[in-house]
Amino acid sequence: MKKWIIISVIIVVICGASAWFLLGNTDQTQSVEAAQTTTAQKGKLEVAVSGSGSVTAITDQDVTAANTILVVDSVSVAAGDSVDNGDTLVTFNNGDVVTAPYDGEISSVSVSSGSGASQGTILLRMEDEDEVISPVTRGDSSVSTDSSSGGSTGGSSLTADTVSVKEGDVVEAGATLITFTDGSILQAPVAGTIISLSVASGDSVQSSATVAHITNYSTLQTTISVDELDVTKVAVGQAVKITASAFEDETFEGVVTKVATVGTSTNGVSTFDVTVQITDPKSLKIGMSTEASISIESKEDAIYVPVEAVYTSGDEKYVLVPTSSDDSTQSTNKITVETGITNDTFVEITSGLAEGDSVQIPRVQSSGNSSQGGMMMPGGDFPGGNFRGDSSGGRSGVGAPTGGAAPSGGGQGGN
Repeated sequence: MKKWIIISVIIVVICGASAWFLLGNTDQTQSVEAAQTTTAQKGKLEVAVSGSGSVTAITDQDVTAANTILVVDSVSVAAGDSVDNGDTLVTFNNGDVVTAPYDGEISSVSVSSGSGASQGTILLRMEDEDEVISPVTRGDSSVSTDSSSGGSTGGSSLTADTVSVKEGDVVEAGATLITFTDGSILQAPVAGTIISLSVASGDSVQSSATVAHITNYSTLQTTISVDELDVTKVAVGQAVKITASAFEDETFEGVVTKVATVGTSTNGVSTFDVTVQITDPKSLKIGMSTEASISIESKEDAIYVPVEAVYTSGDEKYVLVPTSSDDSTQSTNKITVETGITNDTFVEITSGLAEGDSVQIPRVQSSGNSSQGGMMMPGGDFPGGNFRGDSSGGRSGVGAPTGGAAPSGGGQGGN
C-alpha cells in the first residue's frame, strides 16, 4: 500500500511540473502577434547621398602687389607689321616702354590704348625669321623714361600713393584699391568685402607682399565628405537640399560644383570631398554646420513599399500578401515582384503590386515574459537588410517619399 501511495505522489508531482511548463509556454505563445502589414504607396521616390560639412566662402583670396597693372597709353604696331629689334611696341601712361626683342613680324596684338596690363600679361605676339611665334609680355625689354618713378614696375618694391578703400568696404571686381607713385594701379581681382588692408599712403610695398584680403559673403558653399561607395553616383550639376544646425526649420537649395578625384583614407575607408554651392545663402554665415542631401535619382508616381517587405531568394524577389479564408484563418500568398530604384527606406515596385495592395512586413517584438526579442520572418531569405534594388541608391537615402506615408510602427530594415 505504501508503494502505491509513493507512486501516486510521484505522478502528481510530475503532472504538476508538466502543467506549469505548459502554462509557461502557453503564456509566451499568447504574446506572439501576427506579422504587421502595410500597403503599397504611390508618389515621388527619391534616392539621395548625404553628408555633413560647414559653410565656407567661394571667393576668399589674398590680393598682392604683384597684381598691379599699368594702363596702356599707346600701341605703336598692328598685326602684319614688320619691326626691328628695339622698335617701340607699347607705351604705358607712366612712361614705361616695351620694345621689340628681335627683328620680326607682328602676328597679333592683345592690348589697346586705355587697357590695363599686369606683370607678365601678353601684350602681343611676334614671329621671328625662323617662323617661330613667341609672346611679348609686360616686363619684356621694358625701360622707364621717368627716373623719378624708381624704375619699371617689375622692380622689387613699389611706393603707395593713394589708398582708395578701407577695411569693411564692399567692392566690385576691377575697383581701384591702391595707386602707386610709378603710375601702376592695384585693382580688386574679385567682388567682395575688404577683410584686411595692410598698406597706407607712402608705404613701401614689396611686389610679392599681400596688401589686402577679399571675402565675398554672398556666394557661399559647403563641402561634404561622401563615402567611396556613393561618390560614383555624384556629378556636377546635381541638385542638393541643405539644412543648417542654426536654422532647424529651414531648407536651403544648392548644386554640386566639384567632385574630388582623390579621396582621403581613414581606417581603411575612403571618402571624397564634394563641393556644393548654396544658391541662396540667406542668413547663413561662414563656419556654420550643414547637412547636405544630394539628389541622385527620383521618380514620380512610383509604386513603393518598405525595403523590409521585399524578400530575395536567389534571383527572385517577392513579397508576402496576407489573405484570409472563410473560417478567418490568416495566411499569405507569395507574389513575385520586380524592383526599380531604392533608398534606405523604400523600394520601387515596377511589377507585381498595385497602389493600395497589402504586404506583410516583419515585426520586432518581445516574446512573453522573456527579456529577449526577435524579428518574425515569414519564410524565405531575410528581407530588408539583404535587399538591394535593381538601381542602387545612396547609402544615406531620404525618408518617406512625397505622396505616401511610412507604415505605422514599421519593421526595421537593415543596410
